[in-house]
Amino acid sequence: MGKIINTMAFITLAYLLPLAGRPALIVHYKIVILLGAALAVFLTQPGFNFKEARNEQERDRNSVLIILLLSLFSAAIPVMEWAYWHPGRHSAVAVGAGLALILSGVTIRVWAIRTLGAFFTATVQIMGEHRLVRKGPYRLVRHPSYLGAFMATLGCAILLQSWLGLFLAAAMMLLAYSIRIKVEEEALVKAFGEQYVAFQQEAKKMIPFVW
Repeated sequence: MGKIINTMAFITLAYLLPLAGRPALIVHYKIVILLGAALAVFLTQPGFNFKEARNEQERDRNSVLIILLLSLFSAAIPVMEWAYWHPGRHSAVAVGAGLALILSGVTIRVWAIRTLGAFFTATVQIMGEHRLVRKGPYRLVRHPSYLGAFMATLGCAILLQSWLGLFLAAAMMLLAYSIRIKVEEEALVKAFGEQYVAFQQEAKKMIPFVW
């Protein structure tokens, strides 16, 4: 139930409320694609509640709330730019590129979540039986689930041809993931020591060959 509530809350705040002044656009094919992507992301990851955030605050340092907040802005701003400034703009190249990024991003994120299994959590946690996973997408980067979400977010802005929204979404999500990765890796180094330090030296954080 919590997962469904999270999903509906995000969809309402990120897509439906921003389109309150242009309700006819809610059924536009681009918005339908964005809704489908949001459903795919939220329904394939563990549910989240504020009690968990409070319980894990010392280790998580509210990084999950930062990601959620900036994800909302990163989704809503491109929608608003598209809806109120250029809803008629259409480019087959942008649509194709946006769809490719969305599909690739969602695929990478789901792959990462399934690879971690029970170790994938919304907040930063180290479980008693926790082990370091370095298979699947974790052979490429240390945080592939963030890479997948980042790609899907950029893909949504490109699909809408929201270039200001694309820039802002990229900046906000890189900020959010920088904060989260710093917090998460401090916990992982504390838990796994030299084993994780070696992983840091062998794989990039989120973007292959870059960062």
